[in-house]
Amino acid sequence: MTLHPRLGRYAVAAAAGAALLVLLPLAPAEALPPTSRTVKDAVEPGRAYDITELKLRSASKTSRPAVVLVKHSRKVRTGDVIDVWFDFDGDKAPDLHVSGNAFSEFTVHLTGSFTKDGKDISNKDCARLAMGGSVSKVRLFPACVGSPLSFAVAVKSSADGKPSSTDDWAPATRKFSKLVLSAPLT
Repeated sequence: MTLHPRLGRYAVAAAAGAALLVLLPLAPAEALPPTSRTVKDAVEPGRAYDITELKLRSASKTSRPAVVLVKHSRKVRTGDVIDVWFDFDGDKAPDLHVSGNAFSEFTVHLTGSFTKDGKDISNKDCARLAMGGSVSKVRLFPACVGSPLSFAVAVKSSADGKPSSTDDWAPATRKFSKLVLSAPLT
């Protein structure tokens, strides 16, 4: 049996197309995380240093920092404390912990938990913390921490001398935000 010369080409093309359709489900495409994300948090007047919003933004260039802005319901006061945990590998466990008190110094630690810090890397300038007005700002230099593809954060605010029941977490207690791209892909 021979195929008509013109139909033979279409039959081959149809067979190739069918083969591609069969193979496509085997290789699902994963979308990259967005370059920015906003996480709203409910206003809770009973909290010592209430978090109202998180804004995560990737670095614009590999030499620039990624930024986490933490908005609060009031201006910073002496004794206010902010803790930011970063998850770089999506395993829902912290990899880096930035902690600081208002109008004081901050520390940066490698970590594997929310309760115990590992190696102090504060002197490597991998992250910076500034607290002013009603905003806390964390700058993360992705190249300094192994150039992770993306990051997520868990943030806790508290105040010295206040009970732990007045601590505020965003997005939730010991839970991470969704991922954001840390820097442009090169």
